[in-house]
Amino acid sequence: MRVFRYFVRAYPWQSLAVLLCLLLAALMEGVGISTLLPLLSLATGSADAETGGLEAGVRAAFGHFGLEPTLGALLAVICIAAWTKALLVLLSRRQVGYTVARVATDLRLDLLSALLSTRWSYYTRQPVGAAANAIATEAHRASRAFEHLALISTHAIEAAVYLGVAIAISWQASVVTVAAALVMFTSLGALVRMSGRAGRRQTTLMKSLLARLTDSLQAVKLLKATGREEAMAPLLAEETRLLNRQLRKRVFAKEALRALQEPLLITMVGAGVFVAIGLLGMPFSAILVLVFTFMRALLKVNSIQSKYQSMVTEASALWSLVSMIEHARGFGERSGGEDAPPLEHEVSLRDVVLHYDGQQLLDHVSLQIPAGRITAIIGPSGSGKTTLVDLVTGLVEPETGQVLVDGVPLTTLDLTRWRRRVGYVPQEMLLLHDSVRVNVTFGDPNLSDADVESALRDAGAWDFVSAMPDGIDSSVGERGALLSGGQRQRISIARALVHRPRLLILDEATAALDAETEAAVWSVVAKLRGRTTVVAISHQPALTGVADRIYHLEDGRVRDVTATRGSREVA
Repeated sequence: MRVFRYFVRAYPWQSLAVLLCLLLAALMEGVGISTLLPLLSLATGSADAETGGLEAGVRAAFGHFGLEPTLGALLAVICIAAWTKALLVLLSRRQVGYTVARVATDLRLDLLSALLSTRWSYYTRQPVGAAANAIATEAHRASRAFEHLALISTHAIEAAVYLGVAIAISWQASVVTVAAALVMFTSLGALVRMSGRAGRRQTTLMKSLLARLTDSLQAVKLLKATGREEAMAPLLAEETRLLNRQLRKRVFAKEALRALQEPLLITMVGAGVFVAIGLLGMPFSAILVLVFTFMRALLKVNSIQSKYQSMVTEASALWSLVSMIEHARGFGERSGGEDAPPLEHEVSLRDVVLHYDGQQLLDHVSLQIPAGRITAIIGPSGSGKTTLVDLVTGLVEPETGQVLVDGVPLTTLDLTRWRRRVGYVPQEMLLLHDSVRVNVTFGDPNLSDADVESALRDAGAWDFVSAMPDGIDSSVGERGALLSGGQRQRISIARALVHRPRLLILDEATAALDAETEAAVWSVVAKLRGRTTVVAISHQPALTGVADRIYHLEDGRVRDVTATRGSREVA
């Protein structure tokens, strides 16, 4: 069984501990049931009659330990076996509970690790909602698959012990009952398969629904401002209805299985009793124990099928999550390399060529970004300006050519260490629904309040932040809704500066600002000259007034258009 192999390989010691406790608990159950036979013989006055089979074996076991199978001794053994079984079951279920929690945690951490270590190209093709669904929903369902598997193991071991006791009493009646159980298991298999199909479809629909819902909520301001909230409703409603249909199938399959199991169970027990009484003429005490063991064994078989039905339903989430983790790891980013230079001279591109989806973005581009200066990159939309800075940060690798930091190829450097020297302000102002402090530090415990204040001052944000009710502990609202556009941008710049980067990248950072606010932002950037290397992308003319060097990118080629030098093509 694929699910069994997965969990045993992932959690070998935990699985072994659970199985060992369950096996010992089942053996205690077998001891208790076996002791019932001489106890019933004693109660019905047939204890002195000649016995054979299981009852004789129990009496012989008592004699081996120097005990008489008296009423008190028999009851004591039954009680000891019951308490021992209860303790072992408690230990096994506690271990199952701990492992269930660990399965969910490990899967979530594995997914987060895989996602955070992938190349940027992976994220551009993945819906955000799919990862959120995997962490919030699929990890929990996958851990439930382990719980159901543990319960299946419990019931299977107990059923095997009951069957062993029944065979020791009458193998003929046991064969009839087992045959009937196999018929039941086969006849109800269609309901189990229905649940499996519904579970797989549920996993697919839930992933799609949450991905679409996440996208819709990100655009909720646009939808409400234009009175188009209802535009997304049909898409969400259709997938919700399809999801409900699969849930109804699961409910039907589960309840149908439960409803049919009871009459089938009674039929099978009846068949065994008929053989025991009508054909074999067994004594009353043996028949009582046989009926008891048949009932217990078949109830466990019913439970096995029910839990198996639940397990195959939840297993679809496990395989979906495992597939996502493996897929993300397949896009793993290059690791290792030399420590990054301190960026004392320049970042440069030499003869870089890059295509995207069959279209040439950069055609043998060469340029220099001098350290401590402000370099502007301008050009029409879609010309590859953002791709150019993605090359500088190592998010994208050139097909041919090189990116160098102080003359050292980026391909030989430790990308993580290099990126820690980079501050980045994207066009989309990403602010968390949290305090100014958390938005600036992203929760980094190594950054102090003094670091936050210094970054806010450098970003020109300290005056308005210090005037807020709780200072740096004031909330910025959902996506920064409690701040103005200029204030949000300054918080973003402070976040980029708090680590004291050697290179600051501003990617269309002022595109959504009015002219006055934009000029104020560029004034803040100008004060960084000499301390930080700045690369700024913008369509706005205000940037050219503060830039030391200006490149124009269009049709895959770049020209140095720095005003003080005139215009000349450099690639």
